[in-house]
Amino acid sequence: MKAAKFRFYPTLAQRKQLAVEFIVRRKVWNWALETRRTAYREDKTNLNAVALSRLLTLERRQIPFLKKGSATVSTYTLRDLDSAFDNFFKKQAKFPKRKKFGTVNSAQYQIDKRNQHFRDGELLKLPKLGVCKIRWSRSIPIIPNSATVSHTPDGKWYISLQYDCDEPISPPEPVSPVVGIDLGLTTLVTLSTGEKINGLNPFKNTRRKLAIAQRRLSKAQRGGSTRRKRKQRVASIHRKISNQRKDFQHKLSTSIVTQHGAIGIEDLNVRGMMANGKLSRAVADCGFYELRRQISYKAKWYGRTVVEYPRFDRSTGVCPECGIVGEKLPLSKREWTCECGVTHDRDIAAAQVIALYTAGKAVYDSGLAHTPDNSGFTRDDTGRIEGVKTQLTSANGLAQCTPRSQGARL
Repeated sequence: MKAAKFRFYPTLAQRKQLAVEFIVRRKVWNWALETRRTAYREDKTNLNAVALSRLLTLERRQIPFLKKGSATVSTYTLRDLDSAFDNFFKKQAKFPKRKKFGTVNSAQYQIDKRNQHFRDGELLKLPKLGVCKIRWSRSIPIIPNSATVSHTPDGKWYISLQYDCDEPISPPEPVSPVVGIDLGLTTLVTLSTGEKINGLNPFKNTRRKLAIAQRRLSKAQRGGSTRRKRKQRVASIHRKISNQRKDFQHKLSTSIVTQHGAIGIEDLNVRGMMANGKLSRAVADCGFYELRRQISYKAKWYGRTVVEYPRFDRSTGVCPECGIVGEKLPLSKREWTCECGVTHDRDIAAAQVIALYTAGKAVYDSGLAHTPDNSGFTRDDTGRIEGVKTQLTSANGLAQCTPRSQGARL
């Protein structure tokens, strides 16, 4: 499943209909949530989207306003509620809440598979909206399954077309077979090849302009046209910050995935880092989670391997040459010397340790070697981890791992 996002220029009649769709979607969500909670409270019955859809048909007869909205929008709303409960039971989200007025700014439509409703780059017709004026910026290979219309706080409209992609992407030849990625605040990405990539920090660079716009907004009278314009100005600045961060992350993730065969990345506790009041702003500006998410799904497109370095295993202060785990390093110490006499850069050495782990894990997962546990390293009889020295070969694009000394630890 893929999606393509386009700018949408609705007419006045379409904007009025979309406002109705947003209200209907909010009412259907709140009704379905209350109905589901009541049914479970009374007789322990779990109502899914199919059962709620039958009850909604009767509800639409009693409340004529619900008929003003598209039936497909209500159907997708019930499916979204099902997904919200699934995420709650998986402990990935909190319990679903009622939606307040003004919080719903998107609606999902089902697209008719007939050609008179969609033609690539020419035509898109949606229920109760008719023909939509879209800026076609890319080609859609097949007829989409659904279309999501969204309205951003800065006043712009977008349409996202979801379609099934059966054609695999022909992956280019990787420049290197394996790479380790160390994430940080000072240097966003440090590769095991020695390359360092600084973050864009769009919020930090635009913070002063945003503060001025917010102060002007706070002085405007409520309910007036001036306040509405200044509020839209603040929203446009936030939108620019988001677009800059997304553009940088997409270019960086695509470059990493296309140039390397196996990619090792840290499993950072981003939520815990956001709880630190002194680091939360910088962590949010870097976008660690979104960068890792983009690398993961793009690796599936290009047939690459992504290996997560264990969260509680040390990578900083570990020598990639001999495998000795040294003392914990303070943040101010950017270089350190191992007992074997080799001087390492703090971030590059950590990335090389992640690359060693990734190389061993990729080889064992591919079935070319055997390991008694799930890690990328083998263990001796005493339970100590034997280090591996990775020799990258460009002939077959794989990593050949040879055991090191029994005393090496990672």
